[in-house]
Amino acid sequence: MTDFQYYFHQLPCFNCKKAKVNTDLGWLTAAMKDDVVAQMTAIIAQDNVESELSVNVTCTKDEARDYLLLNFYGYSEEKLADQVKAEDEKEVANEITELLEEGNDSVVFEHEIVLQSCTDCDVD
Repeated sequence: MTDFQYYFHQLPCFNCKKAKVNTDLGWLTAAMKDDVVAQMTAIIAQDNVESELSVNVTCTKDEARDYLLLNFYGYSEEKLADQVKAEDEKEVANEITELLEEGNDSVVFEHEIVLQSCTDCDVD
C-alpha cells in the first residue's frame, strides 16, 4: 500500500465563512493533501464557495488502486492488504486501465470536499 492517511483540515464554516471548522479531506497521500489544500485555498479566495468543493487528485497507477478502494469503495487501511473483494478489485483495475489507455502516465480523479458548519456562528 502506498502512504495514504486520513486527513482533516481547518476550512471556513459554510454558514458564517469566518470560523474555522475541522473538515474531512478523506484518504490522501501527503503530496495529494498539499495539492488539495492549495486548490481549496484558491477556490475559497475567489469567495465563490458552495457547500461542496470539487478538486482534482492526481494519482500514479499504484496510488489509484488504493485511492479508489479507500475513498469510493469504503475499504479500511487494514482490509486493503488482503481483504478486497475480487469484483471490487476487478472494477478498480478496469477503471484504471481505461483511464491509462488515454495515454496518461497518471490518473486524475474529481475529489469532493464537503464544508462543515460551525456550532458557534450566529447565522440561521
